[in-house]
Amino acid sequence: MKRVFLYIRVSTEEQAVHGLSIEAQTAALEEWAKVSGHKVVGIYTDAGISARKPAKKRPELQRLLADVQAGKGELVVFTKLDRWFRNISEYYKVQEILERHHVDWRTIHEDYDTSTASGRLKINIMLSVAQDEADRTSERIKAIMEVKRSKLEPLTGCCPLGYKIDGKRFVKDPATEAGVTAFFQKYMTCGSLVRTFEHVRENFGLSLGYQNAHKMLQNPCYYGHYFGVDGMTPPYISKEEFDKIQTMRRRIVRKTENNRTYIFSGLITCGECGQRMGGRVNTNQESYYYNCTSHYMTASTCDNNSNLGERRIEKFLVETIRDQMDQWKIEVERLYAGRKTRDYKAEVSALRAKLGKLKELYLNDLITLDEYKADQASYQAKIESLTAEAAAQEQPSFELADKLLADGWETAYYGMQKEQKQEFWRILIKEIRIYKDKHIEYDLNE
Repeated sequence: MKRVFLYIRVSTEEQAVHGLSIEAQTAALEEWAKVSGHKVVGIYTDAGISARKPAKKRPELQRLLADVQAGKGELVVFTKLDRWFRNISEYYKVQEILERHHVDWRTIHEDYDTSTASGRLKINIMLSVAQDEADRTSERIKAIMEVKRSKLEPLTGCCPLGYKIDGKRFVKDPATEAGVTAFFQKYMTCGSLVRTFEHVRENFGLSLGYQNAHKMLQNPCYYGHYFGVDGMTPPYISKEEFDKIQTMRRRIVRKTENNRTYIFSGLITCGECGQRMGGRVNTNQESYYYNCTSHYMTASTCDNNSNLGERRIEKFLVETIRDQMDQWKIEVERLYAGRKTRDYKAEVSALRAKLGKLKELYLNDLITLDEYKADQASYQAKIESLTAEAAAQEQPSFELADKLLADGWETAYYGMQKEQKQEFWRILIKEIRIYKDKHIEYDLNE
């Protein structure tokens, strides 16, 4: 009687195939051990893992090898060689550990013997065949995926919220389109994720958890970039708006104790050390102020001990924002006046046409897969470069700022709730800096 380890492996697509399921392999191995009179000391099941995966990325195989090294058994058993490995180099890494601890292996549905030279040769041949088959399958799948990308066709049936598949294209889902549009618009004005998904739930019936909402803000598919290709999905926001959101996520409006609203939460940083300044409230719970959190830490080198009241900051911004905006508009006009105009749209369209022709060449066997991949990557890189350059050349629009700062805006502003004031300043201002002498500087959103 030997102490045996039973190893089972299935890849995701094989789990439903008759004879390869976890249950089928386990039952066959346990029956073999019973009939052979061996004692099973452990069952190790790597579910949803390809035979090409390195041994270190198979959790159950690692557990098996640990038990081998601990001397808990003498024989590893699996149904077929392809359940063990389809990669020769990885096979020998594991085989070295087994041999070092005098542990053999065998299959129950195939005849393999590692104790003879001819047996080892047979294993090498079969592993080479299995590896070649896996390589060919992988190349076929990659080629199919590349063709689908070039046609802007979905690679899976899964759709991000706000989309559905119509034929062979992603389209906006009418059932959720209004809610997803409102989701991005609300976040860009308030900067609060909680407030954003509460808004779309109450007004559009769109229920989002915090994690799902967070992932939506990070997903480039919402500006049209999906599966590594521009134009795969119809955009809800522009690339510039997406980049702005990523910046906003780095200065999150956090939920505060007792749900207090600090108008400049997430906007204010210390002018001395660059760290974020925290909002505070005085003992009578009436006055709000900001100070450098870093200054009050042990061993801090920041000497900014200023405590600046929210009302003072608010008054300064109200008095200066219109002039700042006018000066910024003049500077932008000056910067963009001398820039050369270029028809980026036509250049990008021409490159996309070349991608289409390239695909036809490959499908007609006029170029190899490697040539197709190289040229496709080159064209795609040029498209991305031109798209980014076009965005940089585009002059910022002041339409929204002009609406917010129209004649008499101060009266409307002082009639707002604190949450509305918070959204107002986040639209206009990128960052506010407070220095130790209590003077204030700020940058406008582009």
